[in-house]
Amino acid sequence: MNTSAKKSYQAGDPRQIVRWARRYAQSRTISFLVQWVFIMVMVMCIGIAASLTQMAHQQGRTATFTLSVISMIVAALTLVWFSVSRWSGELVFSITNWLYGREGYVSYSGSCPEKPLPIWLTGLGGGLLAYHLLGALLISFNYVSIRYMQPWSAAYMTPYLILMVVYQRLGFWAWLWPVLYGLHAVALLLNLPVRFGYELELLNIVAPIFGYGLIAILTGHLYSRYALWKLKALTRGNIPEYDDMASPDGENGEDGGDAMHG
Repeated sequence: MNTSAKKSYQAGDPRQIVRWARRYAQSRTISFLVQWVFIMVMVMCIGIAASLTQMAHQQGRTATFTLSVISMIVAALTLVWFSVSRWSGELVFSITNWLYGREGYVSYSGSCPEKPLPIWLTGLGGGLLAYHLLGALLISFNYVSIRYMQPWSAAYMTPYLILMVVYQRLGFWAWLWPVLYGLHAVALLLNLPVRFGYELELLNIVAPIFGYGLIAILTGHLYSRYALWKLKALTRGNIPEYDDMASPDGENGEDGGDAMHG
């Protein structure tokens, strides 16, 4: 029987500290929550403007239609600016540090936080915004029914979110967002009872986007609390000295890059 195939750690094993430090760093989601709030407000503005545009087009109200289209474009450009602006990044970073307070700053080496996203991934992010703006315009001019807006969104957003999760090497919690969002689109196409009524049609796109995102973020935050509790319990004990500091997953020091500054 090969007992080396199954990992076991003794109390105070420093490899356990590295293991839970990595899990804690991967699951700190407050920064995502802060971005979620800002983006939700801007996307709501785009959605409301798109709905007003559609109503004005159907009723032949030219002035309201023109104003709604301009508002929708301005809201979309504001969202683009917020996504790429250094000022917005610094604002999110400051709010995140304030909310974490005494926990300090944690960096996870696997996510390469000091490096910007590659050009191709940034381009896909810009394409995501353009894709949804195109969908809003098609709905406004009655080329596409608003009933299909969420599946239209999921066709681009689900693979995009998966790419982001893989590239940034986020924790298990991050997979909840694209998986649930994609399954919701399938449920709508199959006419399963997950749809809001006509009067609340806008919620069929807003609720899945932000609802599943919030579920993923809160799941990660709760797991980070558990990981931090485990980490504190380990560091309170007596830590034996090891000559060979192997990583908990048997990899050549990949997880040794996790750093905590507090």
